[in-house]
Amino acid sequence: MNLQQYLHENGLQREDLLTRIAVSLELDETRKQRMDSAYNAVYDILEKDEVFFSKVDFLVYPQGSKAIGTTVKPRGKEEFDLDITVEIRDLYYNYTSSEIYNHLIRVLSASDVYKEKLVKKNRCARINYVGDFHMDILPGCIVINGDSKIMVPDRELSSWSSSNPKGYSNWFIQKAETVDNSYLNKAFRSFSALNEVKAEQEEIPDDDVYSKEPLKRAVQLTKRFRDIYFEKNPKYKTSSIVLTTIFGEFYEGEPSIYQTIDSILDKIVQRYSDYQYLFESKGVYKRIKVLNPVNSDEDFTEKWDKEKEYYTQFIRFAKSYKEKWEKLKNGDFGVAEELFGSDRIKGILTAQLKEMAKNGGNQLEAAGVTIMSGNTFVDRSGNVSNSGGYRSKENRNFGGVE
Repeated sequence: MNLQQYLHENGLQREDLLTRIAVSLELDETRKQRMDSAYNAVYDILEKDEVFFSKVDFLVYPQGSKAIGTTVKPRGKEEFDLDITVEIRDLYYNYTSSEIYNHLIRVLSASDVYKEKLVKKNRCARINYVGDFHMDILPGCIVINGDSKIMVPDRELSSWSSSNPKGYSNWFIQKAETVDNSYLNKAFRSFSALNEVKAEQEEIPDDDVYSKEPLKRAVQLTKRFRDIYFEKNPKYKTSSIVLTTIFGEFYEGEPSIYQTIDSILDKIVQRYSDYQYLFESKGVYKRIKVLNPVNSDEDFTEKWDKEKEYYTQFIRFAKSYKEKWEKLKNGDFGVAEELFGSDRIKGILTAQLKEMAKNGGNQLEAAGVTIMSGNTFVDRSGNVSNSGGYRSKENRNFGGVE
């Protein structure tokens, strides 16, 4: 018995499918290496600065999706956003906000590597690696020794603003780790132990594939559907920080990706329905708010009040996600194409069936692989083969009803 057959017999093939899709969304190794190289180069160039940075103690660390393990490769011409923090280990009131920002810009502007790629933003310096990714460098100083909060320059305010990227990362990672042990991870470990006992010669997948927590995988999948949903309406695209935070807030330790997405979508739609009822019955308007979990004074959805179309589009996105998710729950795996991308789904399902057919002599499974590939012929007796007869059409409905 191979792993796919084992998962199928334990009712975990759907969970494995979601995991494989999420894994396929992650950044490829080439891009990871380029980003790591760009990330490390920032520290190197700042360390060599004889005017300011070489005279202070500072740290460089990633923030955002890179820090919490929810990266998703860009679609089409989109670029990946790599966020990093340059944290000066000194109290912020020893400097002016413009002083810190200007020192960073000075160093980057003097570099032959960065000066043509540099874009000055309100709080950060952006390095544009055209057609691939951009790196946002946020400078800041500590507030209190031993605390993760920092103050960062705000050019529009000509002052400091509070931030806590490290605290946010710790919050999300701790939320993800509230799962005792995911169903798939537990099954994988059981299967691995079984294989050791039987001394079977079978290539076992990398443990990392099944070790990432359901919450992280759920966020990755949700961000991909977000990208697809807002492809033709990018202005109102819900930000990653909003999606990540609301998933973290609503997560209750569900042991599977499927249960995580299912439960959180229910909560979002129910929260919206409750607020709608409150408005219709009592005239009291409330909206879903997504606050910074490590700084409750910061509302990540503040602009939803300034321009309500952002909120309207978020609710439409959530309802569309739930509607398609309900179809997936009812066995229509074809809708997974609409959720996460067509080419990816077909290839992953084909790989699953191939693994299940290994050493099993299951002709039906083998035929399923051939039919999904579109490279099949059917003779007058209805037998499926790779040659001879009438060519079948490619099947894009993986378990649903056309």
